[in-house]
Amino acid sequence: MEVKSTKDIAPSKINALIYGQSGAGKTTLAGTLTGKTLLVSLESGLLSLRQSAVDYIEIEGDKMNHLRKVLDFAKNSDYENIFIDSLTEVAQLFVDNAKKDYPEDRQTMKMWGRYSETVTAFIKYCRDMNKNVFFTALEKNTQDEVGRRFCLPEMQGSIASKCPAFFDFVFNLKIYKKEEEEVRALLTKNKETFICKDRSGKLNEYEKPDLQLIIDKVFN
Repeated sequence: MEVKSTKDIAPSKINALIYGQSGAGKTTLAGTLTGKTLLVSLESGLLSLRQSAVDYIEIEGDKMNHLRKVLDFAKNSDYENIFIDSLTEVAQLFVDNAKKDYPEDRQTMKMWGRYSETVTAFIKYCRDMNKNVFFTALEKNTQDEVGRRFCLPEMQGSIASKCPAFFDFVFNLKIYKKEEEEVRALLTKNKETFICKDRSGKLNEYEKPDLQLIIDKVFN
């Protein structure tokens, strides 16, 4: 039996969820990674990366089967970074698949249960790849049972409020005006209605939208 100290715990890989409005530039963040990166695309919106030369695989055809094959390939590849664009589209894929398995109205509870199970399993599988794994997602506004409003990743069902717990890092990509210029930044900590997280404690409240910079900060 070996007794260890928590002060010796150090991160080895990053798993992060990045959510934001459509057009905020979430996909372009893949181009800020300097290590060998594979982008898994379900959104077909890669024109913003045409100057970055990022390797990618577009999920098509039998998307569920293709996604499984791509994940197996990614897990066993020499890619340092896996960038999945986006979790919103993946979740919709799982909703559609669950509806096929439970098509009747009386099976609604089972359908949503299957959906939640498969999304959770998917996130955990990717998170545990022993690689830096980044997910993007759209954002949505919601409220809890007492009327408090929150901004969360856009996914159907209660999994939207649960999924941030599966990640060590949750960032909101924000766009704001500064002296008439449009500025982008990653919010890394809970603020107002935005759910964010930085388990390393090494990041500022706002960080430049540069994932390699964040990796370097966390590991150093």
